[in-house]
Order: sequence, then C-alpha cells, then structure tokens
Amino acid sequence: MSKSIEQLILALNKEYEIYQDYLVLAKKKRDMVVQGNMKALDKLTKKEQNMIANMGKIEKIRITIIGNILFEEKIDWVENITELTNYFDESSKTELINLKENLGILLQEIKHINEFNSKLIQQSLDYIDFNVNLLTSVELKGNTYGSKADDKDLKQRPNLFDAKI
Repeated sequence: MSKSIEQLILALNKEYEIYQDYLVLAKKKRDMVVQGNMKALDKLTKKEQNMIANMGKIEKIRITIIGNILFEEKIDWVENITELTNYFDESSKTELINLKENLGILLQEIKHINEFNSKLIQQSLDYIDFNVNLLTSVELKGNTYGSKADDKDLKQRPNLFDAKI
C-alpha cells in the first residue's frame, strides 16, 4: 500500500468522524427546533458552521491526495473512488470501498435529518408569518355611537414593520 493510499484512508476516516459528529449535532438541532430553544439553536448553528468549515478543509485534503494518487499511478481520469480503487491492491480496495459505503450511509442519514429540520423550521416561519399577518391586518373600530359615524372612525392598525425584505 502506497503512502498516498494510506493518506486517503486516513482522510476518509477523518471525514467520517466529522460527519458522525455533525449527525449528532443535527439531531440536537432538531430537538432545539422542536423545543423552541433559540439560544441553544444559535449555539448549535455556530458549531455547525465550524464543522462545515472543517468538512471543507478535509475535502480539499482528500482531493489533493486523490490528485497525488492519479499522478503517481499515471491515471488520466476517474469518475469516483470506486473506479479509482480498481488500480489498488485487494486489501486497499476493500478498505476504501467499505469506507465509501459507510460514508454514503451516514450522508443519507444526515440528509434525511437536515430535510426534516428544514421542514420544522419552515413550519415555524409559516406560523410566525401567519401571526404577523394576523396582527397587522386587524381593524380597530372607533367608539362613535352617533349617526355621524363614517369611514374616518375606522382605523386600520399600522404595520409592525416599515421595511420589506
């Protein structure tokens, strides 16, 4: 097994660890959204941003390592890691394919939880939007009881916000 292949295995293992931590964070995030705990959600979002930055760094490292392997093995182009493993010995090939499959399963689970979190957040935003619209569209009637009551006695509550997004 070449040094570059060992580095690729290490990089993929590190990437797997980061994604496992991210999965735990995504589950906590779901719980915070359900509970409506905005302070904790804000803290988790900041942690999430750091994790995403780390994911980007490890991905750049992985891409560089794959580039090195392509150069060392004099390979012009490969579509994916599975195709790349065709150039490796059996033990390296097996280990990398297992890592790739485990990463795929983990990423699917993260995708599922993120989609669920997105739906929860959208529902919360829709509820807030509904309430804001309800509050801003309420009409207040004047207290005039005589026959001279007219449209000036009907007052519409002013908008809560002056700016549009």
